[in-house]
Amino acid sequence: MLNLSQSATLPTIALHHRSTESVFNISNRAPPIISDIDDKRSDLPALLARIGCGQVWIRRGCIIEVSATGRAMLERECRHVAGRETLYGAVKQLINRAGAQIPIGSTSWLVTSSREGITTLVKQIANAWTDGTSALILLDLDAHPEPSPRTLQCLFGLTAAETQLAVELARGRNLLDIARSRRLSRTTIRTQLGALFVKTQTRRQADLVALLGRIAILP
Repeated sequence: MLNLSQSATLPTIALHHRSTESVFNISNRAPPIISDIDDKRSDLPALLARIGCGQVWIRRGCIIEVSATGRAMLERECRHVAGRETLYGAVKQLINRAGAQIPIGSTSWLVTSSREGITTLVKQIANAWTDGTSALILLDLDAHPEPSPRTLQCLFGLTAAETQLAVELARGRNLLDIARSRRLSRTTIRTQLGALFVKTQTRRQADLVALLGRIAILP
């Protein structure tokens, strides 16, 4: 298991055996990152990125792969420009905050909010990997799932102005701020919102935003 001490000084990372179980011992010396995964390299990471989901893979005490979204989440956790040490330190911080143990070969889902300072382990599958890899799936509660403008237009026949409003609402902005930034009157912005309700068959803004969040996973 990936055992993470809460203390400031941590032992060196090494693989050794406790009974029949291998464990990671985490140290003050962070391991190097071997490679990054570009979220655009395959469809799945890109889809996960749109809903605020990043991935980190660890093997033998090293971050061997990290998606662009995962990297952004770890950098934000560090609260400064991250390098090799700070990224791995952010991983340790998240796992420590969740009070979790990460078995070698497992896939673990962590839900985290940097704004609220919380991290929770919600699911874990043991023996998911046979090569000593441990995978972390990080879901960012602070993210606002953002649908593709082209998908919105394809599904609902939105105009360019309606599409822009839908995307801004999905990002968590309120109508008044959107109207000000686009230099539109309240009447105009509410007319566009009414058109969105009709075309998406929703009645309330909360229902519309929830629908936009679900659609965000589409390409």
